[in-house]
Amino acid sequence: AVDDGSTDSSGAELDRYAARHPSLFTVIHQANSGGPARPFNRGLDAATGRYVFFLGADDHLGPDALRRLVDAADRWESDVVLGRVVGVNSRHIYQDIFASTQSDVDLYDSPLPRSLANTKLFRRALLEKHAIRYREDLPLGSDLPFTLAACFHARRISVLVSQSKDGELIAR
Repeated sequence: AVDDGSTDSSGAELDRYAARHPSLFTVIHQANSGGPARPFNRGLDAATGRYVFFLGADDHLGPDALRRLVDAADRWESDVVLGRVVGVNSRHIYQDIFASTQSDVDLYDSPLPRSLANTKLFRRALLEKHAIRYREDLPLGSDLPFTLAACFHARRISVLVSQSKDGELIAR
């Protein structure tokens, strides 16, 4: 996790979590960068797992969301997995890509281009192989070229729609 100069207690909360789970969780503290690209890149540079997932301070994960996304990626051998995203606080999220669970979605023949936010599970080896990083010169929207590049190079892109009573996978 990258604490990008938070002014609330979230940095300390991350440190407490890392102390409880030192083999699973690392915290990087840095001065506020003014945008998400630099902390996302810093996290990518430090990542060691098979997959990465980007979560902003205003995003929320449903119960077992990451486990379900990783299970889907492993089952389908996916490089990118979209979990159903819903908007909160009047935020609009296009829902057409989430009509059904799909093991293989085509970038060119699906509603995927309308869903290029970075709230997806990415295979880290794909990002490393193609040197995919966030453009730090874009103060807004740096997730769009990042996600587009990952989807362009992905061997398989999948969509996982929550079918459980626990609700959605991701809320933005």
